Amino acid sequence: MIGRSQEEAGILVVDDELPVVKFLVRALESAGYRRVRGVTDPSEAMSLLADRSLDLLVLDLRMPGTDGFAILEEVRRRVSADEYFPVIVVSGLGDAEARARAILAGAKDFVSKPIDVREFVARIGSLLETRLINLRLRETRLALEELFRRRSREAQGAQHELLDRLSRVAEIRDDPTGEHPARVGRLAGIIAQELLLPEEDIRLIMRAAPLHDLGKVALPDRVLLKEGAYTESERLQMQEHTTLGAGLLRGGDSSLIQMAEEIALNHHERWDGAGYPQGLRGEQIPLSARIVAVADAFDAMTHPRPHRAALTVAEALAELERESGAQFDPEVVAAFLRAHDWHPGLFGEPLSGQDVNGGQPRRVVR
Repeated sequence: MIGRSQEEAGILVVDDELPVVKFLVRALESAGYRRVRGVTDPSEAMSLLADRSLDLLVLDLRMPGTDGFAILEEVRRRVSADEYFPVIVVSGLGDAEARARAILAGAKDFVSKPIDVREFVARIGSLLETRLINLRLRETRLALEELFRRRSREAQGAQHELLDRLSRVAEIRDDPTGEHPARVGRLAGIIAQELLLPEEDIRLIMRAAPLHDLGKVALPDRVLLKEGAYTESERLQMQEHTTLGAGLLRGGDSSLIQMAEEIALNHHERWDGAGYPQGLRGEQIPLSARIVAVADAFDAMTHPRPHRAALTVAEALAELERESGAQFDPEVVAAFLRAHDWHPGLFGEPLSGQDVNGGQPRRVVR
C-alpha cells in the first residue's frame, strides 16, 4: 500500500492504445493512487503538461503524430532545471538504443512491454518518492531564501536606524535641532543625482553622508562649542574629528560603512590641497567626500549656530561659487548650482509654479 503523501500525486498516462491506457490506469488506481488520468491523443497530452499539479508522466514512445520523444522535449522545455519531474517510459521498443535515447531525452526510467504490474507500480512509487522529496526540499529552500531576505531587510533597517541615531548624537551638541546630518545627506544625494551617478551610489552617499561629523562625539565642549576664533591648539584639536570619525567607522564590512568612513576622513580636504587631515588635492579626494564637502558647507552656512548667524541662500551660493576650484571641486559646485536652479524649493526657497528652465521637472531625491 502506498503512503498517504503519494495518494494525491497527479499521474498522467499517455499511450495511443486504449487497452494499454485502461490497464495502466486501473493498475495505479488499484495501488491506491487517486488522481490518475489516461489519454490516447498525444496532442492532448501536450496541453495537459501545463497542469502544475502533475507529478509524474507515464509515456509511450511510438505514437502517431506527436511521438514520445517530442513530448519528452516539451517536458524539458517546461520544467525548470532545479525541479525533479519523473517520466517513466513504457514502450515496446525494448532495444538498447531506444532506451538510451529516452533517458538522454529526460526520462527517469524505462519499462518494456509486456508490463509486469508489480514491477511497474514499484517503480512508480520510487519515482514519486523522489519527486515529493524534491518538492519538500524546494519549498524549504524557498522558505529559507525568503527568511534570509526578510532578515536582511530587517538588519538593513536596523543598521540605517542605528547610523541615523549615531549621526544625531554627533551633531546634537552644536546643533540643537540635530537635523544637520539629515539635511546634508539629502543635499549630497541631490548633488550625486545631478552628477548622474549610479542609483546605488546615490543611495549610499545619502545614507553615509550624515555620519561625516561622527568624530565630534570625542571632542571636548570647550572646543566644539567655543564662540570666537580658535587658538592654534584648539584648531588642530577640532580637525581631529575627521580621523576620529574614520577610526570609529574603520573595519566595517558593508559598503555603507566603508563609504561613511571615507567621507568622515576626507570631507574637509580641499580641492587646492590646503585641507586636512592629509592635504589631498583634486581627484585624490574621493568623490563622495567632495560631494559632502559642498553639501555640508552650504547647510552650515544657511543655518544658525550658537556662535554665528546664518547666511541667506543667495549669500551661501555666492560663497560656493567663490570657493569653486579652491576649496571645492568645480564640477560638484556646478552640479549643486544646476540642481538649485531646477528646484530652489529644496534649498530653503519656495518653488515657483514653473520650472525655471522651462523644461520637464527633473527626478529629485527626497
